[in-house]
Amino acid sequence: MSARNEFNDNFKYTILLVGISSIASFFIFGRPVAISILLGGATILWGMSHLAKQNKKMISDKPTTKGGRIGFMIRFVLYAIVLSVSYYMDTLNIFGTLFGLLTFKIALYGQAFLKPRTGGNKHE
Repeated sequence: MSARNEFNDNFKYTILLVGISSIASFFIFGRPVAISILLGGATILWGMSHLAKQNKKMISDKPTTKGGRIGFMIRFVLYAIVLSVSYYMDTLNIFGTLFGLLTFKIALYGQAFLKPRTGGNKHE
């Protein structure tokens, strides 16, 4: 399996991780943390799908680097806005939002760690 396929397959693992962790945190920490995890997870899924679309354009028949830096800035400004809103609103928890923003990386590293051990394809 190529790195690009693993990146695209990671979306379902991220959705699963966000769902399970938000349900568990609802019962353990309460509603604000669960909503914050959902907010962070939705934001990172949007950001990573935006990144995947940009990468797909770059490796197409007519590659273009136009918009790469702007897309990078848009994603990180959005992450900063989401974290700021989470910090200043009483109904959200910044740590839950931060965890939600990190779920894509957690799922990707977990997948990279577990696939070779469970008989999956090794990374090239």
